[in-house]
Formats: sequence, C-alpha cells, structure tokens
Amino acid sequence: MLLAAPNTPLLVATGLSLLTTGAEASGPPGGGSAPGATPADIASLSGWWDAGTATAWNAPVTALADLSGRGQPITPYHYYSGSGMTPASLLATPRLNGLLGGLGAPIPQATYAPTLDPDTGLAISAISLSPDIAWTHGLVWSRPNRRQGTYDVDANPVALITVNGTVVLSLSSTGTTLTLFPTGANVTLSASMARRHSHAIILRNVPGAGVDVWLDGVLVVSTIANPLAAGVTGAVTLLHDMTLQGAAQLWFHEFVTWARALANAEIDTLTTYFTRWFLGARRGVSLLIMGQSNASYFVASGGAQLMANGLAWYLGALAGNIVFQPSGTYFGPDRYTQVNGHPISNSTAPLFPPGAGSGTFLTNPGDGSDPSTWALGPDGLATEAYLTGASAIPTGEDLADIGAILWPWTEQDSTATYTQKALYAGTIRRLAALTRAMLGRTAANLPLLMWNAIPYESDAGLQMVREAISDIAAVGSDNLNLFLAQTADSIPLGASYDATTGLWTGGDATHRDETDEITFGLRGAHGAARSLAAAGFADTLPTIPDTMPFLGPKILSAQLGGATLVVTLQHDQGNNILLPLQAAAGMGWAVMDGGSVASPGPIITANAAARIDATHLQITLASAPTNPASDCLLFYPYGSTQIGRGDAVTDNFASIGWPAGWEMTDQLGSAWGINFPLQATSYGIPLAAAS
Repeated sequence: MLLAAPNTPLLVATGLSLLTTGAEASGPPGGGSAPGATPADIASLSGWWDAGTATAWNAPVTALADLSGRGQPITPYHYYSGSGMTPASLLATPRLNGLLGGLGAPIPQATYAPTLDPDTGLAISAISLSPDIAWTHGLVWSRPNRRQGTYDVDANPVALITVNGTVVLSLSSTGTTLTLFPTGANVTLSASMARRHSHAIILRNVPGAGVDVWLDGVLVVSTIANPLAAGVTGAVTLLHDMTLQGAAQLWFHEFVTWARALANAEIDTLTTYFTRWFLGARRGVSLLIMGQSNASYFVASGGAQLMANGLAWYLGALAGNIVFQPSGTYFGPDRYTQVNGHPISNSTAPLFPPGAGSGTFLTNPGDGSDPSTWALGPDGLATEAYLTGASAIPTGEDLADIGAILWPWTEQDSTATYTQKALYAGTIRRLAALTRAMLGRTAANLPLLMWNAIPYESDAGLQMVREAISDIAAVGSDNLNLFLAQTADSIPLGASYDATTGLWTGGDATHRDETDEITFGLRGAHGAARSLAAAGFADTLPTIPDTMPFLGPKILSAQLGGATLVVTLQHDQGNNILLPLQAAAGMGWAVMDGGSVASPGPIITANAAARIDATHLQITLASAPTNPASDCLLFYPYGSTQIGRGDAVTDNFASIGWPAGWEMTDQLGSAWGINFPLQATSYGIPLAAAS
C-alpha cells in the first residue's frame, strides 16, 4: 500500500488504504517463467496498474494505485449510483490466474458462479486513444462466465475499453469474437474466444499509419485505420460500455500505457512480461450431484456450492458450479438427478420389489443376473434425459465442465442386508459406468466421489455400505474416491443442539443438519481436489502441495488390556490430537466382543477417552470384552451411531500454517480453517493384546 508517512497508510476513504502492489508477485508467477523486465523497464511509462497481488484479499478497493509513479489511480465505475442504491464493491480477489488475482465485483449467483456485477467497471481519468497521437496500451483480463443476470442485454457484446462513450474493444457474449473499433472499422481480432479465458492484448497507435494489435504475444492485425476523432483524450472506462448494466462482467488483471508507440523490441519485452499470466482458454469445474434427500440438503445448505468453490480454488479454475436437478421440475420426459427416498437399485426390499419397479436408478430384473447387465430404471432414465439428447437441460459447455460425479448418497441402501454387499458394490460400478457413458467419459477422466456412509437406520446394512465403498475405492481402475471420510460427526436435521456441551435432542435422524452439510462441503473439497487433478481436470494449478490437508487422521492399530484400549493414529497434515466436548467421554468408540459384521457379537461402547501423546489415545470401555483381543474388532463409529457435531476426535490442522500462496483462510474465508475429524472405520480393526 502507499504510505502518507512512515507506517501511515495513504487513505482514499475512511478505513480504506490506497492499494498497490509490487512489480513481482509474492509467489510463483501465474504463467510461464518469471519475467525479468517489467513495464517500468520500458522508457516513458505513463501508467501501470497491477491487480495480480494484494495486501488484503477480498477487501474493497476504492482505488488501484498507479505503479508508474504518475499518481493516476484506477477507480470503480458505475453507470448508476442514484439515491437508495449502493453500488457493488470492487474486491481484490485471489487465485484467478494461477496464484495471481485481480479485481471484480462478485454478487449473489445469477445462473453460474461466479457472477460479477452488471454495473461495475473501472475508470481512468484521462488516456489518449486519438489517431493523431502516438500511444501503446496493454490489458490483461479473464472471463469466468458469459454475460448473465442483466435485464435484457445478456446476449449483447461487452466492452473491454471505452473512451468518452465509444467502445474501442469489444467481446461477444454469446459468440467467440474479439473486435477492434466495433462501431468503426469493426475488425475481428479473434474468432475463437473461449467461454472462459484469460488474454493479454497490446494496442499500438502510430499516427498516419494506424493501429497494430498483439493478442497473447501474436501480431493479429496491423495498420488498422483509427476511426476515433482526432484529439480524443478523455475518460477511459475499462470493462464497461458506459450504459445501463453495461459492465463486461470480467476480472481485471493488469493495464499498462505509454504516450508513445513502442518499438517492436519493446513490444517483445512487454509480451514476455505478460507471460506471468496463464493466457488462453480456461476451465470451470462442476460437480454432477446425484442421490436422494440428503443430496438435496447438501445442495440447499450451500455445502455443495462451497465444495465446488473450493475445487475451483484448488485447481486454479475460473469457475466452480454444481449440476443438480430435483425430481418434479421437468416432465415429458421426466428429467432430474435427485429423487427423495430412492436407492441405487430396486434390490433394497421392501421399498422396491424385483422387476420393473416404480423407481430407482437401476432395475434389478430379479433373475439373479449380475448388476453389470442391468438397465437403467426410471430414475436413471430421467438422469439420462436430463443430461443427453434433445431434452437435455445443461448445455454442452456445462457438461464439459463436469469434473466429477458426486454421490452424497448412501441412506436407503444402508437398509439392505449385509449379504447384499457384492450386489450393492456391483450396482455402484454399473450406475457409475452408465452415467459416465452419458457424458462420453470414462472412469479415468471422471472420478466418482462418495462420502463415508452417514448414520442411518441399520447397523449391519450401514457397515455393508461402508465396506463396499472402501473395497471399490481400493481398486484404482474404478476411480471411486472418498471425498469425506467421516460423516457421523453430525446431528439430525432440526435437532436442538447445545454447542457448549456437544449434546443434542430430537430432530430428523434420517437427515443430516444443514450446518453439518456445509461443514461436509468445506472438508470434502480437499480430498476431491486431488481426485480431479489426477483425472487431468486442473486448470492453472495442476500440482497441490503435499502440506495441504487430505482426509484427516486415521487409526493405524489398537491394543486391548482389560477394559482399556491404546489406539495409535496416523496424522494427515495435523500434528496433535484434540478431544473436544463429548470426544473426551469416548463418544463413537465401540468394540465388537467376538463375531463379525455379518454375525455381530455384543457391542461395548466407551465412556472415556484421553490423549497419551500426539499419536496415541487411551480409550476406556464400559466393560472388558470376554473374548480374546484377536477376536474383537474396533469401530469408530459402529453402524448408525451418531458421534455428534463437535464431538469427534480431531487433529489440530486449523492451527497449522498454510504453504505460501495457499493460504486458504485468507483467500476463501475463515470457515476453511477447520480441524479434521478422525476418519471413520470402514472395516472393524482387529485388536492386539497389550504387551
């Protein structure tokens, strides 16, 4: 920031400092190798505004400082700011292009996230674009989505540069063209502008010769007659055409200007400098969400969109969204991806008997055939109609954004018997394969994300589901990945909850509380991001630091001595164990005293837990098992047990520092600074006798 005196920020409004940045990014550059020369190394620089780095992300910016030293800030531009209307804030926004950010005015989502304000651009007080004056200007921007959310101009082109109300450079909203002097020479600079992109353009005016244009370092046109009036030096607006809802809804990255025509060698220097940005087509990332009512709550709570936002952040994508449709909206044919109360197939008695049935995503014909041969059921056909053919709802561009199939979906299937484990695993594989085929994808490039089964009605059935998911995840070719390794640290929907004790009463036990669904989204993005990156769906950030969290700590082993267990844990990215609220009372721990999940022995719960050291816990059981340790199994939790919100054993990740450039809480918000609960046991862990 600029200083008015030592340690005294220069303020442009009460509490708001005049924002500036250094010439070099604080971390790795956004694009290619770090450029050596900067605009300041090209003589006679008359203006330079860089929004790539900031001292405070997500803070309002009332002025972006001029790094050329000429003291001409860029300020927000609004066509309308009349009485009773508060213009949207221009925010310094991180990680829009690799580790570099930019300026924009995000508002509540219209159709696609992010949605930028249709009436916020940027203004510079006076820059020449006159044909009789030499000048050179460079602009870097990103488009996250096509124009959206306006009254009636979504389809109209948007302006990148406007002077005195005349658009100099425009970008089509529904097409693919970038145009110079659209109301004059109307020169097409590119006919292949992607839906989402980042680009750098350099305009050079030579009096008597015309305008030369470089797009991403390539000379695309030269000596184009400049149709503007002579002597035009006036208010220049970036990313706005100066009409009602005339904002371009683009992210601003950088603008540089010289009051002379740069030589070709200087253009080369500027082009090299702009390689700090990733330029060209960019990606969005979306999650295709299928399931029943808890999938719907996951969406309604905002947890699913938060997870998509986190994925976009991790992968360096320009947008994160969800593709999801409840039943009962589109008819003739029915089209949806979620329907309350329906399992994967009609194998789960007594809800749907064998045969054609009246629902479910797959139909079990009841003839003993392998699930790999089963056809889509009514729900599966509705999903197919939603995604494909003449009746499809998402556009082809939307479908191309889908980076994973997300199933927050285990509840009704958890009522099946343990003997259906192989059949249930087969239905997962079959429906995943058929869904991927709808999108023209394979397991290798479209991961299936599932959560560890939520607490539901049947202990044995729920353990069956956990084991089946774990078995498939262990087979890499199926590309099933847990995005959430613990869901029992939650409470029923609508329960009365005491945050001081971690205890709750009442509520709808078949559904998770929406506050917990939000937490699931925050935690789920970490493991899911690695799945999508491995499938080749990263944009500008293909490598995730090893020090970012994954799924949380897990149990390695346990020793039994009388009624006491010593449990050894392996950390993910934390380095200590915490026992908040009811965790200290042993909530969730259980030992099966002989038997197996298929034929359960007595379940002994715990009544206390204590930390021994950073990787060991002492668990006190309500009574000592009667069987030898080798015949006992440890669960955390067993079956439908609900550990409770805030009652799980956790690591201490929230107090661990983030790697440089990956400060998630600074960039996405404090809610992302959370401890990770101990992973649920998919299989019971055999106990060893204490030595």
